[in-house]
Amino acid sequence: MVEDNSRDALRRINVLYSYVVATDSGFAPNPFFGVCTLACCKPAIRKSVGARLLRQSGNVDIRELRTADPDFVRGQNIWVVGLAGASLSDRPRRSIVYAMQVTDVLDFEFYFEEHPEKRPSRTGLTPADPAWHGDAIYTGNDPATARQLAPCTHSAGDDEDEVSKHHDLSGLYVLLSDHFVYFGADAPYDPVEQRLHHGRGHSSNHSPETIAELEALLNGPWAELFDDSRTTANTPSISARGCRGSR
Repeated sequence: MVEDNSRDALRRINVLYSYVVATDSGFAPNPFFGVCTLACCKPAIRKSVGARLLRQSGNVDIRELRTADPDFVRGQNIWVVGLAGASLSDRPRRSIVYAMQVTDVLDFEFYFEEHPEKRPSRTGLTPADPAWHGDAIYTGNDPATARQLAPCTHSAGDDEDEVSKHHDLSGLYVLLSDHFVYFGADAPYDPVEQRLHHGRGHSSNHSPETIAELEALLNGPWAELFDDSRTTANTPSISARGCRGSR
């Protein structure tokens, strides 16, 4: 991909969320089919991003925002970075698993309808298949009426898991990105990672110096890794149940 070196083409970070990825199975984040998504786990981040977008735009509903100004979300330069936790023993601890610019936000019902390729499918498949890890697992937004597709990473085998359902849907929104870098097991380590996040939860109050360091990576050593014409992403090397219990 040919990079535009003009100032406007530089990858800017206006808002940055960082957190520790406990399990990198291809489910959360889900980097397949050309779109990186955070649909399950980390409800506090997902809810915070949606609330910020509505507050900044003056809209009261995410669907109204997408209709009124389709480019608004992308223009906010909101980024999410996931760091390798201690449980990911196949890579350097605190190395960057992925970095994505949030380019769209959906509620669960719209996500399920608009991205059928992200629905889980396990018939005749193995964890080596991207569809195995599908994260479009909820048919609606209300835990009382939404159905959880099973089997999936957060189900109890062939049955729904009510704890996971309420936990996931409490985040209200699904974060999507068509502009991301996913390293997976090849996660690189850089000193900036020590200043991004430690422990449980997430961080969203980063110093200007830290953001500038991350921007330098996005526009420098990692720039050639952004390929927005991609149709898929590398299959994660770890198969696991997911990140139940993350907050």
